Amino acid sequence: MKIKEPKKGYEKITKSKARLVAHLIGDGCVYNHKGDYNIKYEVVDKELLDLFFKDLLEVYGLIPFRGFTPSGKTQKLIPYVRLRSRRAYDDLMRFATYFSSDWKIKNTIMNSPLYIKREFLRAIFDDEGSVIPEGKKAIIRLYSINYKGLKQVEKLLNEFEIMCIMRKGFGEKRNVFALTLKDICKFRKHIGFKLLRKNRRLDSFLNK
Repeated sequence: MKIKEPKKGYEKITKSKARLVAHLIGDGCVYNHKGDYNIKYEVVDKELLDLFFKDLLEVYGLIPFRGFTPSGKTQKLIPYVRLRSRRAYDDLMRFATYFSSDWKIKNTIMNSPLYIKREFLRAIFDDEGSVIPEGKKAIIRLYSINYKGLKQVEKLLNEFEIMCIMRKGFGEKRNVFALTLKDICKFRKHIGFKLLRKNRRLDSFLNK
């Protein structure tokens, strides 16, 4: 496989890279199949997919390609953005691991400046967070089967003085954990969603 050379300076941590790492944890994958190094992000929201494409191009200077993957449940075609690059693969592995069951945020993110942590949190909540009605108010939940990974996210949220509660027993197999945030006003002020439809839903409760 021909080695694709990213642009100079791609190794540094930026807002764009923080978003890439978070999205790959949420709805993406970073994998090596017999020397074929892949970065792939699947999501139905065109807004997020376009941003991921733009961020890949900005960080690495390499043009990804787009395609569709049939859903395993419904066979509905889900759009994706994919980049094949050993250099990008090696770089992204410095910031996290990406398997759904045991992803881990590495110290390059955990010890980064607050503006980087904010961008990371915003992106992971765009993928895995939900605004859920609770009476006349609402709560926010972030879902994952990875307890230890969610505890890392909780630690990052605490740095913004956003408190949350870990709950378990979600999903069909009851093996999904959720971080529950009740102070949605503080979340909106310090983190928020980048995804427009989720921000509008959040604001609909804050404006009541």
